[in-house]
Amino acid sequence: MKTKEETQAERFFYAVTQRYKLILTLSVIFIAGAITFLPSMTKDTTTEAFIPKDDPVLLYRDNVRETFGLKDPMVIAVYNESGIYNTETLRLIHELGERLKTVEGIDPDQLTSLATENNITGTFDGMLVEPFYEIENLNDSTASIVRDAIADFDLYRGSLISEDGTMALVVAEILDSHDDKGDEIYKAIVELTEETNTTNELLYVAGEGAVSGYMATYIDADAQRLNPIAGLVITLILFVAFRTLRGVVIPNIMVLATVGSALGAMAGFGVSFFVITNALPVILIAIGVADGIHIMGQYYEEVAHNPGLSQRKLVILTMTKMWRPVTITSLTTIAGFLAISYTSYMPPMTYFGIFAAFGVSVALVYALFFIPSALMLLKPQVSKPMKDAVKSDAFGNLTSKLGKVVVSSPRRVVGVAALTMLLAIYGATKITVNESRISNFKSTESIAVADDVINAKTDGTTYLDIKIETKDIEGLFQPHALRKIEALQQHLEDHPLVNGSTSIVDFVKKMNKSLNENRDEFYVIPNDEILIAQYFLIYSTGGDPTDFDNYVDFDYRLANVRVRMSQSEYVDEKVVQEAAQKYIEEHFNDEQITANLSGKVALDYQWINQLANNHSKGVLLALLAVLIVASLSFRSLRAGVYTVIPVIFGVAIIYGVMGFAGVWLSVGTSMFAAIAIGVGVDFAVHTVDRMIFFINEEKLDIDTAFKAFYKTTGRALLFNVLALSLGFGVLITSSVPPLLRFGALVAVSVSAGFAASITVLPAIIYLLKPKFLRIKDKRTDTASIKKGELDLVA
Repeated sequence: MKTKEETQAERFFYAVTQRYKLILTLSVIFIAGAITFLPSMTKDTTTEAFIPKDDPVLLYRDNVRETFGLKDPMVIAVYNESGIYNTETLRLIHELGERLKTVEGIDPDQLTSLATENNITGTFDGMLVEPFYEIENLNDSTASIVRDAIADFDLYRGSLISEDGTMALVVAEILDSHDDKGDEIYKAIVELTEETNTTNELLYVAGEGAVSGYMATYIDADAQRLNPIAGLVITLILFVAFRTLRGVVIPNIMVLATVGSALGAMAGFGVSFFVITNALPVILIAIGVADGIHIMGQYYEEVAHNPGLSQRKLVILTMTKMWRPVTITSLTTIAGFLAISYTSYMPPMTYFGIFAAFGVSVALVYALFFIPSALMLLKPQVSKPMKDAVKSDAFGNLTSKLGKVVVSSPRRVVGVAALTMLLAIYGATKITVNESRISNFKSTESIAVADDVINAKTDGTTYLDIKIETKDIEGLFQPHALRKIEALQQHLEDHPLVNGSTSIVDFVKKMNKSLNENRDEFYVIPNDEILIAQYFLIYSTGGDPTDFDNYVDFDYRLANVRVRMSQSEYVDEKVVQEAAQKYIEEHFNDEQITANLSGKVALDYQWINQLANNHSKGVLLALLAVLIVASLSFRSLRAGVYTVIPVIFGVAIIYGVMGFAGVWLSVGTSMFAAIAIGVGVDFAVHTVDRMIFFINEEKLDIDTAFKAFYKTTGRALLFNVLALSLGFGVLITSSVPPLLRFGALVAVSVSAGFAASITVLPAIIYLLKPKFLRIKDKRTDTASIKKGELDLVA
């Protein structure tokens, strides 16, 4: 006798199959409409993308940038093993600066190099401010003078010129109007360096602006390589599973709808394509095909068991049996992605969760409407691997043998799983939260090589900016204020992770020394406020007052201290950030002068510091959402609890792998757990749903139910895990290391979830015989086992 639910499902799918032509037309129109938005999609590879636009730390950083004219620069490093102080290298530095001015998007007034900066020397009449060298007068003698001048100017050693004199930096800033053209500007600069004739010099392009620019190119190349590979992998799996054209084409159309709708919606709503968005198409490809595998597998089973039925009856029978597990798995997957969105502090992850959930929603709609409609266009067809209603193919035999092992040794299966869990938990204790922007590239990439070389030779490309604020206008002329800044710099430079710092104090001490016969004992801050003010006045008569724009504001009330590091990992930035903050709070701030942290290090500290907390919240919320959805869908809290057991196992395994392998909890790996929960629950849902079907609805005893489960559902789940694990595994070929690690970790987690769903969960069910299953005792053929046993084990 059919249940009310089955009758309603039959009526529903009768209506669907009656209107299949309309549904197919609307399906095609929807896909075409979504894809039309794709050309308008923009990319955002900046650090700021990971911070909400209204975050106080980001707003303060923007204020500091505007005040002092600071930007993320493009840097060309000129390296000469024999030293840069020769006419050829100095001429090359000048030439690069002039050629950079012609690059579209580069601010010609904001170029900094040895050829643009001024030296300060004392004269009989006062102070002489002049360029380190003029290109017209460059000769061997001039080169020697430049070397001596830099040796006497601490501010430029380490920051613009390496301490050993073998490297010089040419720093270029991007115009505000071209902030979104970083990739094009980076390409132009790389081409410029490649076209530049050098003899003994090597040229490297790096800097925060270069990283953002190259990342955009990196993403495009990666996407063009990954997506076709993922599609090919899925197609091969479908062919092996069914060996029919329809078994390949129909699920692939679902995939197209899933991916196209998600990316089209992103573009339509003006959401940028971020670094982590690269994983979205691959994930949706793997998820989108899963429903197709289960529905097409069930369809071919019905064809084998009911050879005389019409196509319409076969389709309705298939969908009546599959709509519930497909719906439940989709809803739990959506819940996992929405958990990412809800708990994430970082906009890219928020958008990732939202549009992934949207893509899965579209996949559900296509599974319930498009697949039965597409099948209505065709005649019944047998799948060669599934043509025999009694015998199984090699894959079915494999899962059936696995089922025999589970039934014969359920306690051993559970025991091994428990030991594995304990080992995984121990490994999880070794996980470290860390991030490094340059780690987004392979170590052999030119940008990574350039970053390593520049950090090894100079004070580094990682900056911590400290905004100093005095109470009064011209407060920076006060010796007390300048000495406080000097003490702050000295304290931070004593830190082993800090290589150097610059501020207006360095100029004051240099001017004082120059005006006192260049004697070393005068490289100090004068005690006279009026004298300090006069120094800046004298400088302005011979030099450009805008030379100080990056260090002080117009009123000499605000100052910026730039601290330089060669290490860009969060664990190092965190130490320096907290050391600076502690010193400022305990020794710097008073009623007359205060300091606040900003710059790249402060931004990284803000958003990465949120990573661990948000990650934990996302995992817990995803588990809770899956539990609630599964419990409501199965109308049993116990069934919901059983459903999450394999998911927890899969997530624990991957935490253990991360800990033992030394993989960071970072941007690229932080969202894997919630995704693995949403995706991995698919196996557990199908296991529980089929057990309910075979035992409660088909009235099979537990041993017979297990045999039926492993022969049919077990085979489908095997191809499901192949689609998911190999789909995510495609990311292992990614050129972006975080995506590579992300794909590998999720593939392992999904595989572990599958293994738990098809071994551990059935073993627990076999041992405990939970109440939501009305299990018949094979020996007595009664409706249930003794109530006392049920109460004890369930």
